[in-house]
Amino acid sequence: MSQPHRDAFPGVAEADVVSPLAGPPWRCHVVQGFLKLLPVVFVVSGGLKAVILWAGWKLTHLKSAARLRVYRRAFGKGQLRSEVRAALIVIGCDALLISAFRAFHDERFAPFRWTATLLTFAWMFVMFEAWFYVTHRLMHTRALYWIHAQHHVAQVTNPITSLSFSVAERVVLLGGAFMLVTVAGHFMPITQAGLVLYILTNYSLNVLAHGNTEWVPERFVSSWAGRLFFTTTFHAMHHARYQGHYGLFTPMLDRWLGTAFADYPQVHARARAGQGLERLGERIRLDAPSPTVSAPAPGGLGTS
Repeated sequence: MSQPHRDAFPGVAEADVVSPLAGPPWRCHVVQGFLKLLPVVFVVSGGLKAVILWAGWKLTHLKSAARLRVYRRAFGKGQLRSEVRAALIVIGCDALLISAFRAFHDERFAPFRWTATLLTFAWMFVMFEAWFYVTHRLMHTRALYWIHAQHHVAQVTNPITSLSFSVAERVVLLGGAFMLVTVAGHFMPITQAGLVLYILTNYSLNVLAHGNTEWVPERFVSSWAGRLFFTTTFHAMHHARYQGHYGLFTPMLDRWLGTAFADYPQVHARARAGQGLERLGERIRLDAPSPTVSAPAPGGLGTS
């Protein structure tokens, strides 16, 4: 059987033109692109995660951080070991998924422009928040909790918890992000720079969210910014109580859909005053007096 002429496939190198029995040329092009991207994405994505995680770990181990713990409890037995193992798998899984998406989608990104980049970031921030809330809440149902169980190995969180997921959950999260990029590309310019900016923001805020250390002043929660954006306390309460606070980086959907904890401002104030909670299921009366600032407590994040 004669080989197809290279002119039949504009833009495809002669070496890439194969027999129809071997599959269409575009498929070979995608596979080759995936194989070239994989080691680069693994190093870059894994390296960025490691740097952000290291910075978060150092931040939560500062002497001043000991007083600001949201939950003053030790880690669960074997927690850190389980989370490190899951994080290493997630790094490899992310490299595979990102490389596959880029091999298919890279040529569809719009050229860099500041307006398009900021629009891309805004689209991802708002729409992924909705995707995360819905899928997160579904994964807390009896039928789907097995997907999410690895993340809740941590009742008291630490920065490594930000990468402690099952492969199935990682596919749900990244698959949702890639779906949003693909859908948006049909009606607006989507730039690689805007997507990368969102991914870096997502990684960084996730590490902060799982630090179990409240850096934000008490007045923040009742401010306009606090009504729009989360705090570490907001997510720490989710890990301690399991049900409620399903949002990612904003409490808005939880407030609108009735899944916000009423004592969130009080728990936040306790953490800021150096009086973090000592029991996971502890609720604070809404009419409880405001806490007074206490002296720094000894001890670090806890031990497994």
